[in-house]
Amino acid sequence: SERDSNHQFQRLTMEFAVAGNTVTITHRGINHSGHEEGRVTTLQADGQEHPLAEAPGVAVITRWLGPRTLETVSRKGEESAGRGVYEVSADGQTMTATVSGVDGSGREFQQVIVFDREQSHQPPH
Repeated sequence: SERDSNHQFQRLTMEFAVAGNTVTITHRGINHSGHEEGRVTTLQADGQEHPLAEAPGVAVITRWLGPRTLETVSRKGEESAGRGVYEVSADGQTMTATVSGVDGSGREFQQVIVFDREQSHQPPH
């Protein structure tokens, strides 16, 4: 991983749920200061621009770049606000999130985070 100095955290998990064109991303973690954070974002992976409910004034375009790669591009007005590419490895064991944009303080950032797949703790059926 190559994390931006202003976007550090102690722990982070991301969960993706896909139902048709609807992709729900749940972030949970502990930030750099030790506080719990979390957010749920629901996106429409149809290549069309949609308002982002949790960020007033921001619109996002989400599309599949391949069977294991999801791209999001966000805009605030006519200006680019960010881009994220989430790619799952061929063996399904890691996901690489390449994210760039402008954060809430107006500072540009770019980072690459590699996630390991969390093993299910459910008993076999």
